[in-house]
Amino acid sequence: MREAATLDSPPAIRPTLESVRKRFQIWRKKGRAGRHVPEALWGGAVELCRDHPVSRVCRILRLDYYGLRDRVHKSQDAGSAPDRGFVKFDLGAPLVTPSEWRVEMEAPNGAKMTLSVKGVPREVEPLEWTRAFWGQGR
Repeated sequence: MREAATLDSPPAIRPTLESVRKRFQIWRKKGRAGRHVPEALWGGAVELCRDHPVSRVCRILRLDYYGLRDRVHKSQDAGSAPDRGFVKFDLGAPLVTPSEWRVEMEAPNGAKMTLSVKGVPREVEPLEWTRAFWGQGR
């Protein structure tokens, strides 16, 4: 069931490349060379990197690649990735033979997954689970 949106929580609107490029253009026209880019503009550039490669955003906005890359990594390290929540697998198949195994995975973006199985369910496909984990966010 979908909850009604409240006035206190407007929907998040992601900036477009063009809108952020125009903000940078206005900022550059207003000032002199050598000043620091405001955090609000950096934030817009970092947000664009959720949908576009860092190199493309840098080229369009005329930014330092390493500066933007480092800010993107810091935002990912700070937990800005959306919470995927808990996923429960209902295997539904009876256990056949007793055994136990555990697989722990951690992606470069900090996402973690642990597979722990006691017994061998007939139709368990751990390879599919791991593919789904490694393919997230692509």
